[in-house]
Amino acid sequence: MSNLADKTEYRALSIIAQMVRQFERLHYLDMTKTDDWDACNARNLLEGIIQSNGYRINDDKNIHKPLLKI
Repeated sequence: MSNLADKTEYRALSIIAQMVRQFERLHYLDMTKTDDWDACNARNLLEGIIQSNGYRINDDKNIHKPLLKI
């Protein structure tokens, strides 16, 4: 699973950011209401991990860093 530490390392947060970006691709696909609800909850939880560590997801495609410090 993972190594437990006092602080989540940047690389782990970067991978989570990539996962959150993949959720955007679900927008154009057919899903049941229940599955959409669960997917939105999962995305929100992942974004919460990033934000609680002092970062936000970079939406600018011209900047190649997946995360920006808040």
